[in-house]
This record gives sequence, C-alpha cells and structure tokens, in this order.
Amino acid sequence: MGISNNSCEARTIAFGTHKREAPERTGFCALLLEALDDFMLKILIGCAVFQLVFEIGMAAAKNPEHLATAWIEGFAILVAVAVVSLVTAGSDYKKEGQFLKQQAIAEVGKVVTLKRDGKEEVLHTENIKVGDIIKIQNGMDIPVDGLVLQASGVLSDESSLTGESIHLNKENFDKCL
Repeated sequence: MGISNNSCEARTIAFGTHKREAPERTGFCALLLEALDDFMLKILIGCAVFQLVFEIGMAAAKNPEHLATAWIEGFAILVAVAVVSLVTAGSDYKKEGQFLKQQAIAEVGKVVTLKRDGKEEVLHTENIKVGDIIKIQNGMDIPVDGLVLQASGVLSDESSLTGESIHLNKENFDKCL
C-alpha cells in the first residue's frame, strides 16, 4: 500500500515539493534602522539637533570664543544614541543568528515513517509526496494535511491553528463518510 517510488517524480512535477525555503537573515543595517525607529531615540536625536543648532547659533552671535566648544553637548547626545542603537542592532543580529542555527539543527531531525511500495521508509519531511501514507506517532508534529486511514484514540492539538486548547478526537476516514 502507499504510492510507488516510480511515481514520485511525476507527483513532484504535478504538486510541487514539500520543501520550505530557509528563512533569510535580516541584515545588520536593517536591524540598525529598526533600532533607530525607537520613539525615545527619535526624541534624543531631535534634542541633540536642537542643542547643536541653538548652542552654535548663540555662540556665533554673542560669544565667538565659545564657538569651539558649543557643539560638545549635542554631539555627546548623538554619540549616546549611536552607542545604544549599535549595541541593540548587534545584539539582535547575534540572537537572530543563534535562532537560525537552532532552527536549522531542528530541521535536520524532522523525519517521518511512511509507506511506499508497501514497505515502511524513514524519510525527511521534505521528501513527502502527495499520496504518501504517513505513520503517525505519539507526540509527533504532523507535517501535512491528510486523512486518517486507520487509528485508535487519536487526539489532535490544533491550538496553533484555531486557538482552542481542547484536543480534538480524530476518527478513521471510513467513519467520517
């Protein structure tokens, strides 16, 4: 029972693959711009620009010898904003890299037992084809939509789909007709 290995290529052409694209890593510059989008940092940047313009303008008009040091306070605020945003972006970049590594490691271990040509095979979830018969095991994340052909006491947690925390009883396909 199950599909034949000879029909796998035709099924791939007809229905596509079960392979998911690996998530792309967000660039450091995008994370830096995201960090700079913080409301408080925008206020600090505005204050720094106002401080620079006001102090330099006042020094130029009233006290020219103060002009050499008038920029320091505004510049210090901008340096603080740069440090905070760079540290935030760097931390986010590192965390995202670690998350993607863990996700890649978890992806390697996603295997299922299925029937092809009447024999059980253990394959990665990327190699599942339309029509495969998958042996569901306790605690397993079911990687596809499908029909239950044979079961006894199968409960399914569909809370990630529906939000309901109640486990749903799954019946054989014959009983549903």
